[in-house]
Amino acid sequence: MLEYKLEERGKYLIKVDRYFASSKICSVCGKKKAELSLSKRLYYCECGNRMDRDVNAAVNLMNEGKRIFAECA
Repeated sequence: MLEYKLEERGKYLIKVDRYFASSKICSVCGKKKAELSLSKRLYYCECGNRMDRDVNAAVNLMNEGKRIFAECA
């Protein structure tokens, strides 16, 4: 349903792999953490990036969607 609604508006639905480690990857430097428990709500990276875990994941998903779209275009 979402896909055809977007098509009506001239937009695209980009699907990211459900196992993409969006929460474990730093949205600034790209380094991936080996482990990150769900109880950790803030994301801290060695590069100095500190942000809400969900915001970090959202930025990573947006960037991955843009990368996938660029490959298809």
